[in-house]
Amino acid sequence: MLAIRTLALAAAVLTAGVFAIPTGNLHKRLVDDLSHDLVDEPTALGRFKLLNQSINNFIFNFLDPTLLNAPHGPDGIVVLATAASFPATIGNGVAMGVGFMGPCGLNVPHLHPRSSELLIALNGSLVFGTITENGATFITSTIKDHEATVFPAGSIHFQQNLGCDPVQFVAAFGTDDPGRLDIAPALFQDLPADIVSASLGDIGVQEVEDIAAKIPLNVAWGTQQCLDSCGLTRAGQWTPEAIAMAKRQFDDFMRQGSMKARDFVGLPVGSVSKN
Repeated sequence: MLAIRTLALAAAVLTAGVFAIPTGNLHKRLVDDLSHDLVDEPTALGRFKLLNQSINNFIFNFLDPTLLNAPHGPDGIVVLATAASFPATIGNGVAMGVGFMGPCGLNVPHLHPRSSELLIALNGSLVFGTITENGATFITSTIKDHEATVFPAGSIHFQQNLGCDPVQFVAAFGTDDPGRLDIAPALFQDLPADIVSASLGDIGVQEVEDIAAKIPLNVAWGTQQCLDSCGLTRAGQWTPEAIAMAKRQFDDFMRQGSMKARDFVGLPVGSVSKN
């Protein structure tokens, strides 16, 4: 079934006069078709045979430019290898994310509804915080290069780079579909504004809507104190040039973090916006 659909898509590409490796929407359709067939296949051997039609099905590139240029926040991106993006994880109970965090980058408060998370910092330090449920104590600390921490399934947690150089992290999950819920957008953008207003002591629907309009995508700029210390502004963001630089210098990231704040985000040093 997969082979028939793949041939049909390939024929469409050739008919259009395009002779290239599938990218963009075509690549997504091929991944989606393979994922559907893997989900329908009841045996591990059957799934292996489907994947084994191409060795590329067993390889995931976290530095793929298509992934790095996907919609993301102003100070970095988290690239995920899950059932949705890497069909080889289907049925294997694993997933992984790699975070590319700029200076002062904040992986905003969020939770994973279907998996705990094991996160390791690479090439720098990360401040983290987590709380598991009502009545629990908020926990916060710092992990340094090659140190790790655990976030229980369903716990609200975050990480922030408080340095002026880029930091990466790797996050491992115990399911191929951990899911993610960002807390601020869920509260202020997805729930009814009047309900949120009432839950916050009736601050007013307009106030809720004003907050909703200011919520950035992930990875966001972090605390103002960090921005001030690094000479950065909230007006800038992770640029295509910075992404290309990240790809070229990934080995340097892992060894010593050679990139500096201004090189990474393509920003001039100047006053920090208070907006």
